Amino acid sequence: MTQGQSTNTTAESTEERPPELIDQYTTYVDTTLNVSNRRLRNNRFYTFLLSGTLAVISVLAQTEIIQAVGLLIASGLGVALCVLWYASIRSYSQLNGGKYAVVQEMEEELPFDPFAREWEVLDEGNNWRTYLTHTRVERKIPGVLILPYLALGVYALLQLL
Repeated sequence: MTQGQSTNTTAESTEERPPELIDQYTTYVDTTLNVSNRRLRNNRFYTFLLSGTLAVISVLAQTEIIQAVGLLIASGLGVALCVLWYASIRSYSQLNGGKYAVVQEMEEELPFDPFAREWEVLDEGNNWRTYLTHTRVERKIPGVLILPYLALGVYALLQLL
């Protein structure tokens, strides 16, 4: 028997497994997809908000409408949003991890464990050459976007001195 398969044969599972199990499994897998979709919308929101704010600040800074104090406040707000975004990514990652653990537990009752097998094929995300997890990439984006906000804060502080 290969990993990713349960000990049940297809014939055994059809006789012993209630159809409700498949319904529960399908419904639960859908909830994992819903979490992933919410996560993507969340990422789009933060990307739009932080990038848009930088664009507005750069235009206003050239017209001298915004003063050093305003830049400092905008910098602090941007840094705070980047930290919140990172925490949100971490939270969604943990939630997805929990959901997929439950999916794998449910799959033990099915004749084949597709998610467990997929994870095995991907070396469980341990080797970035085999599979670079989306979360690893995703976590870097707030780290990159925080840099201009930190630079803006340093610039504003130097202007105030």
